[in-house]
Amino acid sequence: MFTSICFTFILLYILYSISIEDIKTMLISENKLISFGISGLLYLLFIGLSNGKINTIDLLVNNFFSMLIVFILMFSISYISYKIFGVKSLGIGDIKLSSFSAIWLGIEFSFLSLCISFLLSAIYSLYGKLTKRLIPLQQYPFAPFLSIGIFFSWIIDKI
Repeated sequence: MFTSICFTFILLYILYSISIEDIKTMLISENKLISFGISGLLYLLFIGLSNGKINTIDLLVNNFFSMLIVFILMFSISYISYKIFGVKSLGIGDIKLSSFSAIWLGIEFSFLSLCISFLLSAIYSLYGKLTKRLIPLQQYPFAPFLSIGIFFSWIIDKI
């Protein structure tokens, strides 16, 4: 229980700093993404080694493949939207953030976090268009929405 709380605060801190950076600069630094991924690996190692019922290697391999699946999905969304609209809808930092989240969450909760993120982003976009604060196809930071989705999925998994 104590370790889950510790890793929850680590996750919250990293996601918060990534979100603030994306809001200010529309970029996510590689160092923060690497720390996000490494801390997720440490979490998996700790879970695998502290629980005799869980095979650590299987856990790492499953979450690695989950990360690849999410990366391919998000990159495909970005590529297709660029071909259709001519605008980058997702930056590579957003793609990496969502794929690294699979290390922390696994495939099921990664997809839940993406659903939450896209839903919140759609609400924000619709509100921005209705209030004329956003023009059509205007880019805005997506990492805060991803961070909220990741954190809520994490909490749902732990409940």
